[in-house]
Amino acid sequence: MLKPLKLSVKLLKKAKQSAYILELSALYLNQQIIIMQRNGQAMLSQISGVTKPFLVHDMDLLLLSLFIGQHDKMLNCQSFVANPLVQQVAPQIKVEAVLNRVIQLQQAGVLCEEPVVSADKISEQHVLITRTTADEAITYSQLTGATPSLKALVPDNLSVSIHFAAIITPQGFAAWSARQQRYIALPVTWLVVLLAFADGNNQQQVVADKVDYFDNDTEASQVIAELYANGLLIKQKKVQSASIQDIPVFTPAAPKADVALSWQHIKVDGRIPVYFVPHMENHFPLALGVLFSALQHYQDGMLLARFVLIPINFLEPKDLLNGPYRKFGPGVWLFSNYMWSVDLNLQISQMVKQHNNTNLTIHGGPSTPDYPQACKDFMQSNRSVDIAVHGEGEVAISEIFETIIKNSQDKLGFDEYALTEVMGISFRNALSQTVVHTPGRTRMKEVDVIPSPYLSGFFDGYGGRVEAAIIETNRGCPYGCTFCDWGSATNQKVRKFDYERVKQEIDWIGQNKIKVMWIADANFGMYERDIDIARHIVAVKQQFGYPHEVVVNYTKNSTLKLVEIIKIFTEGNIISQGIISIQTTDEGTLDVINRKNIRTERYDELTEIFSDLKLPLSTDLMIGLPGITVAAFKEDLQRYIDMDVSVKAYPTQLLPNSPMADPAYIEKYQIKVDAHNFLISSFSYSEQDLVQMKAMYQLYVMADGYSLLRYVMRYLQWEHNIAAMQFLQDLLQQVTEQPGQYPHISWAVRFFNQDKTMPGGFATFYQQIAQFIQQHYQITADPGLATVLQVNLLCMPDDTCSYPLTTELQHDFNRYFKEFKQLNKPLADYPPALFQVTDPNSMVSVDMNYLQYDTHQFFWELHSDVSRPKSISDFTA
Repeated sequence: MLKPLKLSVKLLKKAKQSAYILELSALYLNQQIIIMQRNGQAMLSQISGVTKPFLVHDMDLLLLSLFIGQHDKMLNCQSFVANPLVQQVAPQIKVEAVLNRVIQLQQAGVLCEEPVVSADKISEQHVLITRTTADEAITYSQLTGATPSLKALVPDNLSVSIHFAAIITPQGFAAWSARQQRYIALPVTWLVVLLAFADGNNQQQVVADKVDYFDNDTEASQVIAELYANGLLIKQKKVQSASIQDIPVFTPAAPKADVALSWQHIKVDGRIPVYFVPHMENHFPLALGVLFSALQHYQDGMLLARFVLIPINFLEPKDLLNGPYRKFGPGVWLFSNYMWSVDLNLQISQMVKQHNNTNLTIHGGPSTPDYPQACKDFMQSNRSVDIAVHGEGEVAISEIFETIIKNSQDKLGFDEYALTEVMGISFRNALSQTVVHTPGRTRMKEVDVIPSPYLSGFFDGYGGRVEAAIIETNRGCPYGCTFCDWGSATNQKVRKFDYERVKQEIDWIGQNKIKVMWIADANFGMYERDIDIARHIVAVKQQFGYPHEVVVNYTKNSTLKLVEIIKIFTEGNIISQGIISIQTTDEGTLDVINRKNIRTERYDELTEIFSDLKLPLSTDLMIGLPGITVAAFKEDLQRYIDMDVSVKAYPTQLLPNSPMADPAYIEKYQIKVDAHNFLISSFSYSEQDLVQMKAMYQLYVMADGYSLLRYVMRYLQWEHNIAAMQFLQDLLQQVTEQPGQYPHISWAVRFFNQDKTMPGGFATFYQQIAQFIQQHYQITADPGLATVLQVNLLCMPDDTCSYPLTTELQHDFNRYFKEFKQLNKPLADYPPALFQVTDPNSMVSVDMNYLQYDTHQFFWELHSDVSRPKSISDFTA
């Protein structure tokens, strides 16, 4: 043992700043701390989330390992500096620096003056999932030596499981192995090597980097082989990235010969340039394309004598200004405002006006306010907006262009008198600067009068990294829901686009290999021909391999047509599913939002049909509708848990042109919104109520959406009369009041929806669920509860396991789950049976940071005979 070192004068000065150094007391490793990795960085954290993560490096782990058997901090600091490995790796390190690091570890709660035992010390009476405890971990001396043949089978590219976490025990570090179904003890050097694979290094790089930790390369390779054999290292995943850079730049399959693809191909000839401003690279801007087509074809091209239409190319704002604008100069700028684009559009509009005030800016789209006072406020707040277009803009835009003039000084303006004759617009009077609001415009009688921008070639030069195209098969909505601007914007009459035009646009999408097709109808599935359109989409995919996915707004008063459409898409390997846009089933709220004409009974009938046919189905709810209460929202979630239909819930936003935005409506229902126009309170709920509803929904997403508690909830409800939402409410209260008692449950509630991991593996999570159930509800452990916990565990994807995976259960869960509502037969009365899970959507081989385009489906639970039907995911499409 090394002689203790005396504190230096410098260190004593630092000691006065910290009570930790003044007391040379024993320190203990906090056994509630886990060691995990995120984005290639090792960190220490309490899994319950009560403290912030603390980033650590190899030397920190070596230092902490000394506190496992020896608790004197000064002695450990001295031993650390004297350690041969430390002297080799960090020869300049001093005791004073080590003591400072110890202070930081104390302040972070990693080292404590009193022993802190892990909250995961669960007594044997609560162990319902077969596993060893951390105290029974296999030591490295008990592991079989890695044979040459084993080492030869180890892939060069390895990674750490997304669920990896090392725990601290009185004997040292350990990690759960799902493959071994027990803990594996980890010498600190093994732990360092294991974490070295977290940042993408291959085996050769790790061996070279960590050679100082072992006697030779062979020993290092053997350790890696042992870690791989025991499932602590896994074959590196194929990385599915959501980055726009991974999408190829769009190149048209058959560009139109008579259409200019780029602004570089056009000469400056004195005509007024017209700039179309796209806002998102990943999809074609249909609204701008329709405006381009309207201007191009207006009265056989009459406007083209005075205006040059700059091709719709995706350009970042700076490139738009430094490219076409620098070449062609001031002109007319067209913007289509949606809730996701309006802020950026207004910024660009302001930039071009500041550069040259003679630029004319025209804003339309759903987020350009129509209500007179709202539009006045909008234009006064945004002085860069010259003209606002309300409703359909295809005809209005051409009439506006007829009023635009250029004077002898080449300054642009408009004939104000003529502009007052254009219906459905607002503009600023040149002299008084007051906002003029013209009468509303009658809708187009024939939507096909404007040729398709796709078929006309107006997107051929778009050039962006495109993954989606938007089409319309009809326009209009017969409903008048107050939260939506669709029915009010279209006056409720539905007009169809020509069937042949629709088919040709679908052909264009397939030929040009566009991955996702948006059908922008308000109620797709309303008409018989929609079934034929679905068949044509599948036929196009079979011919060209695209589209992979169809995103639609299905008809509100759903009919059997919807069932047929989803069946066609599913059989054709098109990513899609039935979506019930229910919003709420609460009668009082339905009355407030003018939605009582949409029958919920039809939805219930459809649910049974979808279930019988094993077709994917989900429902949309809205959080914070005026009229809703916390109790009513919980009843909505409970209803769809009972029906076994997954729910996606969205916050309610006050759309500027919706009936809900009417000042009289706002006053009547006491609506308050935040800076982004999301409702935060109304006459029926407070701001705190809204927080509670959002928290309950996030808990639902974890428990039933991602299925972490899908089967446990139903078992408790069916056999113990504990309603699923009551169980979730009790969990939320437990996590809120005592987050450290069941740390893995706290992690799941707080972080799983964003992180998609369970540090240390799911076995501990379900162990704690078992303990919570027994302690909170006084339910005795029995084989039925053990079986349902095991099923829920098996259904969680584990990247250290191989699939398909078949397990023998104490009781036949498949039959129980399918028969309970008819037979009311307890799970414990069923005989033993096999249970198999498979992974058709490659959940264990993709990077879970990947987000697929369709947000309506929860892709997480492995497939089994009792899992919810899903369409194919774009992991495998």
